[in-house]
Amino acid sequence: MERGMLRFSHATGTCVFLLSVSFLLMSFRLTGAVQSLRGFLLYWVAPGQEAAAVSAAYAGSLASNLAGLVRAREENRVLKEKFQVFSALHARAEELDRENGRLKSMLEMRTVPPFDSVPCRVTARDPLNWNQAVWIDRGTRDGLKAEMPVISVPPGRLEGGAVGRIWESRPGSSKVLLLSDPLSSLAASLPRTGEQGLVRGQGSVVTVEYLDPLADVRPGDEVVTSGLGGVFPPGLPIGTLSKVMLSPSGFKRAELRPAVPPGSLREVLVLVRKKPGAAARE
Repeated sequence: MERGMLRFSHATGTCVFLLSVSFLLMSFRLTGAVQSLRGFLLYWVAPGQEAAAVSAAYAGSLASNLAGLVRAREENRVLKEKFQVFSALHARAEELDRENGRLKSMLEMRTVPPFDSVPCRVTARDPLNWNQAVWIDRGTRDGLKAEMPVISVPPGRLEGGAVGRIWESRPGSSKVLLLSDPLSSLAASLPRTGEQGLVRGQGSVVTVEYLDPLADVRPGDEVVTSGLGGVFPPGLPIGTLSKVMLSPSGFKRAELRPAVPPGSLREVLVLVRKKPGAAARE
């Protein structure tokens, strides 16, 4: 064995010697000399004992702090999970509240003489015409067919209006062509002046065409269905004018702000004309 491994440092040897002497003196009778010698030795040994005590206390405090940190981290994780669940439930509750308001408003709109109404949910949007066509969950099995008028109520409003007409109908679903589609057109009138025009889709906007060039029309004027053409009943809101201009053909034309924004559709009502016999019985 190498001599270096058995060699003690000078400080270590001194400490061991002083401790040995201190333990030996503890067995002697307590006299003045022994007490003085004990005090001298404790003067040199006590700092090491205090350092050991401080180190032990620090180690215990560190362990306690680490345990508390672990607990706090776990509690934080649990609280985050609970907050995420609460946020999801809160968002769902708000959506249900908005849906309830829309359904309540639609229920109040269901009586549109001489039509019955069929409530439907919007299930999909046409990928090629996102704001111009939607699919609903009712079809020929429910008595729906092409050219039937469709109305709805926008979120946060108590009054709805015309949104389009059925373009095609299948047994369990139907495609609704919205007012913004270029293939869509609707006879309309302005209640304030009695002026009549044609609502047409332009893709990104909806316009009212063929207004008399001398007609007193202005932004903010309400536009409703005129009943001409026999598709929509008269008096249903369509929207309000937002901008009035002169068309190249010499007529006035105006941009229309729809009463029901195309992107807000969630539920709709399809108007089914009552049979003459059913209307008489009522």
